[in-house]
Amino acid sequence: MYLGVVLNPFAYKNRASTGDRCARFRHIVGPWGEVHESRSVDDLGEIVAALLPRASHLVSDGGDGALHWLINEVRNQVADPEHWPAFVPCRAGTIDFVARKARVRGRADSILRALADAAMSDQPPPELHLDTLRIDGRSIDGASFQRVGFALAAGGVGCRFFDRYYEAPNPSRATIIKVIARTIGGVVASAVRPGRASGPDLFRPTRAKVVIDGEEVATRTHNALHAGAFDVNLGGVLRVFPQAREQGVLQFQAGEMSPAKIIAHLPALVAGGAVRGDRLRDTVGRKMTITIENGDEPLSPIIDGERFAGLDQLVVTVGPRVRIARPTHPQSGQRPRLSAGLRLHDVGMRLR
Repeated sequence: MYLGVVLNPFAYKNRASTGDRCARFRHIVGPWGEVHESRSVDDLGEIVAALLPRASHLVSDGGDGALHWLINEVRNQVADPEHWPAFVPCRAGTIDFVARKARVRGRADSILRALADAAMSDQPPPELHLDTLRIDGRSIDGASFQRVGFALAAGGVGCRFFDRYYEAPNPSRATIIKVIARTIGGVVASAVRPGRASGPDLFRPTRAKVVIDGEEVATRTHNALHAGAFDVNLGGVLRVFPQAREQGVLQFQAGEMSPAKIIAHLPALVAGGAVRGDRLRDTVGRKMTITIENGDEPLSPIIDGERFAGLDQLVVTVGPRVRIARPTHPQSGQRPRLSAGLRLHDVGMRLR
């Protein structure tokens, strides 16, 4: 095992971190890896090139977006997914739905200690294989677009929800609840005073032609335009894409629902249940194609919490499976191993 740690200092939980996080991580990792700080996505190419092919495990000290950029930079440099390292998310973001799905627990320090102990004993941690979406597209200026991701909000309520969510200075689980509450209040207010409430803007549809597994969706306006590679837990509040719980299955959503019906389905979204609508296509599938037509607003999809603007087509298919390592922490009362960050001098002092 060799650990490559990529630290995002701008991740939500890292912004409040005290002390020299890099130095602390280097002490923990010791000779079994190296730590790099990435201050922008432009840094990642050089960092990943330095870590590959030595790193057996890439640790993303950031949120879902940081993990997304790291996986895609590995994809840019290593074509065959069979040769990708295992990834470890550190739950430093605002939602961390990938870490929730993979059941990666603990703070970054404890995760790194567990990984360093595993490297020292040459016992790699257990792994979980997660499905992904392969998203190919085209920008409005004709350039190609390619990403691998876990969850896509291509338009409609998903995109506009994240617009509201990231407007908050410190988004969190409470922000999700607040956005939902304000939206419900806005719908109620608009019913009483039409045209004077802001809440219903969340439900403004996206215009596009959508084809799922060769069958065109009946409507060209979509309040829901989403795709998921697995069931996603959003901050313990909303649970979406329940049909993608089984491996190898993607869930697609496209079509129309009224704001009132979407709100009526909130209990199902909280419980991880199905969403039904006469003009909503909510199904498992293998391929979804989204194309805007002349005069339509360009697509600005959100993939794993990251915004990509100015696209006129997206093709979503099954992507490669990604290995997520799950470091195991010592059980309570178990004698702790020597931290990988301890030097021989420290060990000698303890033995005297």
